[in-house]
Amino acid sequence: MRVIGVTDLHGKYHHLSRVLQYKPDVLLVSGDITHFGRDLKVIDYLRYLKEEGIKIFAVPGNCDTLEVIEKMNRLGINLDGRWVNVDGIYYVGIGGSNRTPFNTPNEYSEEELYFKFINTVREIEEDIKGRFILISHAPPYNTMADRTLDGHVGSIAIRRIIQEYRPLLVACGHIHESRCIDKLGSTYIVNPSPLSFFISHISTGEGVGVKGIELYDFPVL
Repeated sequence: MRVIGVTDLHGKYHHLSRVLQYKPDVLLVSGDITHFGRDLKVIDYLRYLKEEGIKIFAVPGNCDTLEVIEKMNRLGINLDGRWVNVDGIYYVGIGGSNRTPFNTPNEYSEEELYFKFINTVREIEEDIKGRFILISHAPPYNTMADRTLDGHVGSIAIRRIIQEYRPLLVACGHIHESRCIDKLGSTYIVNPSPLSFFISHISTGEGVGVKGIELYDFPVL
């Protein structure tokens, strides 16, 4: 299964045409699809990609408004607080971010983020360990994905989820300057930043696992 991930589009979508060249089975969008609800045409472009046969699983970021979330719901791509199973791989979404100094529209306490996940997976808890992908806007705390000049600012709750449930892959964003592929235990953590996208090959069936993951730069427009 070929999985492509993007994040922090902030309303920009023209460069997403490059995604189609790689013929993904699944496209993950890790939040901040718009910039405080502006540039909603990006949702229309995601609709176009979906009509091309790509499965799209997205979560809103801390900069996405209620209007954006409602449009995501109508398009059927919002995985925030939800899960789906594709070929034996579970996809679980946790949108929004942990608290920031900027009072953005979609922020939560660490406890709220953690229990959003717990409530989401309650019925499948024993099935998902080691065989799910987490789509999260917030990166896990104290990793390469959450570094800023002022230190690490990611989510303690997302890190706890990784340690307790061992997802195959965490597709995250939020911290633009922390473009990376990292690992926490056996879990791959990818923050492609607004400048790039990642391609991951996920094997299904008995030999489930991440068989390769790479970052590719978007063209400069």
